Amino acid sequence: MITRISFFIATICLSFQVSAQDSSKQADSYANIFATTCFKHLSKLEALESQLQSVPSLPPEKAQHFLAGRQGKAWPVPDKHGTFVLSIHTDKNFCAVYARRVSGPEAISRFQKLVATAPPPFIARQVEQTSYQTKLNGMASTLSYEWSLKGSERKMLFTLSTADSPTADIQGLVSAAIIR
Repeated sequence: MITRISFFIATICLSFQVSAQDSSKQADSYANIFATTCFKHLSKLEALESQLQSVPSLPPEKAQHFLAGRQGKAWPVPDKHGTFVLSIHTDKNFCAVYARRVSGPEAISRFQKLVATAPPPFIARQVEQTSYQTKLNGMASTLSYEWSLKGSERKMLFTLSTADSPTADIQGLVSAAIIR
């Protein structure tokens, strides 16, 4: 009996380890996709969109879910660690990466490593950190940082929203935009 209980506990612990490793790899992929697309190309999204011309995009009726009524395109991003979608709005300087499943705390950790400190001469400033309860997605959180040059009206805004519910349609939305 004790052997069965020990085996059962060991199996549960192993499944939690595998799950933790999977969620870590998933968050790494999510952060990497954002860093190599939206973050890297924010000042030249047209060039990124040109690079993506040969990649199949989502049909317009499916892309609208990721464009929130704006003009643009959305692409599925193949990755062995999760289901991700990249969207670029053509009517404003905005780029986003959606994650079907991602650990909120792990996504936040990687997001902060990327945007909480800006390279000189930019100044980084946290502009939002909120948590709120939603009916459909459970606890949700939003975290935003702004990068700017002293005296400039233009700013780069980086935002991450996560949802905790395992049944949430989308658990992660990370975006980059140029605002005034």
